[in-house]
Amino acid sequence: MTVVVALGDSLTCGEGVGVRVRPEDTWVALLARALPAGRLVRLAVPGARVADVRTGQLPLVPGGADIATLLVGLNDVARSGFDAAAVGAEILETVAALRSRADDVLLGRLHDAGALLPLPARVAQATRRRIEEVNAAVDEAARSSGVRVLDLRLVPVLARPGGWSVDRVHPSPAGHHGMAAAAMEALRGAGRQPGRPIGEVVEPRGSSRRARGWWAVRHGLPYAARHVRELGGPIASAVLRRC
Repeated sequence: MTVVVALGDSLTCGEGVGVRVRPEDTWVALLARALPAGRLVRLAVPGARVADVRTGQLPLVPGGADIATLLVGLNDVARSGFDAAAVGAEILETVAALRSRADDVLLGRLHDAGALLPLPARVAQATRRRIEEVNAAVDEAARSSGVRVLDLRLVPVLARPGGWSVDRVHPSPAGHHGMAAAAMEALRGAGRQPGRPIGEVVEPRGSSRRARGWWAVRHGLPYAARHVRELGGPIASAVLRRC
């Protein structure tokens, strides 16, 4: 049996604001099914920040796991009061703890989350800078033995509209499939071999302007209104421009 423990946020569990990928179609589920006698332990939850993973998910990781996956940081990036040093320290501490509980750790590097969004230039630059700071901590943690990296910037489908859900923040089923394939390839470097292929998936053309407009009115605007102080004015306002 190959036990895979999945930690993180909505990029792993597949549940966003007004978007949802079936649990069995998430990248960690596809990865677990591809591994010999794979069993998935789901700990990732929507909205989790790095500190939430360390305090709420890490204690639930069973000892003797084969693989622990950690993809987190985007919620920290999107919130006001972002502290790069604190986030980086939390990542390093979490990865160190995971290395003592799992044979292999698969650590995710964030993509440029603002690339598909019509963000104001100042917000886009700040978002990109924060992501680079999170990724710098990931790179430092990845220098430890037993740590492999899943770099979302290198997943081909995520460079195309069809890799994303209507909100253009969360991966579509095709995006999750691409992430699973990249994750399996990263784990080959640790000597992990698939028991069966991940399979094929049809990549859609991407959401229409009308669909994005419906999402913004039905889900994006209410969410931004509820979280305007957390997100900060510029990011909350940018939600309205996604259509």
